[in-house]
Amino acid sequence: MVSYGPWIQLFIDVPRETWERSVDFWTAATGWAASEPRGEGGQFVTLVPADGPGWVKLQAVDGPPRLHLDLDDPDRAGATRRSLGLGARPQWEYEGVPVMRSPGGLFFCHTVEAPGRIDRGDPLRVLDQVCIDIPARLWESETAFWAELLQRPLTKGREPEFAFLDGGAALRVLLQRLDDESGEVRAHPDFAVADRAEETRRHVALGAEVEGVFPWWTVLRAPDGQVYCLTERDPATGRVRRAPSS
Repeated sequence: MVSYGPWIQLFIDVPRETWERSVDFWTAATGWAASEPRGEGGQFVTLVPADGPGWVKLQAVDGPPRLHLDLDDPDRAGATRRSLGLGARPQWEYEGVPVMRSPGGLFFCHTVEAPGRIDRGDPLRVLDQVCIDIPARLWESETAFWAELLQRPLTKGREPEFAFLDGGAALRVLLQRLDDESGEVRAHPDFAVADRAEETRRHVALGAEVEGVFPWWTVLRAPDGQVYCLTERDPATGRVRRAPSS
């Protein structure tokens, strides 16, 4: 049996000053309800799907929008040692949670929540994938780091700038090699959508702006500044469709 490593939670970190608008936008965009705020400043919410645990969360931060991952493992100490051995860099701790950065600079945390399964009950859309954007100079080392850390099989995409880490029923991980050599590794969320043109119109009506349209995906920017994509993948499976919709 294939082991898919830790359950991944995707945190969309949004500027504190846009918090209320961000919660409104992301709940509407995903179609999920927001949990009650938690944290000492009410800075965390979970986006709750119709069935099963939430895997997408929002966090208010002092700074520009970004994304980080929480990696769940019952042996947090062991997982932390393993990530350090692979080249991760410790940053700080928050209530006992180690905050780390990958060798290329992407933030992630070691957490211990129980694993779950992505709810694919909505036939129109699901936010089910994180795309890790890797500057070309870091491609080989960062790809190896995430494959080892997540303990997932690595599959090269049909285009040389893409690779996938199969997650079974968990959050999908897409690795993208950027043409730009500069900067650190970053990430953005991806939706699988049934009708990309119609879904784009819906997101624009919610306040998003279109940044670019490509054969297999559309890049948008949320009102809080977070970049994300609508992709030509089946919401029921997460798999790429044979041909893009018109």
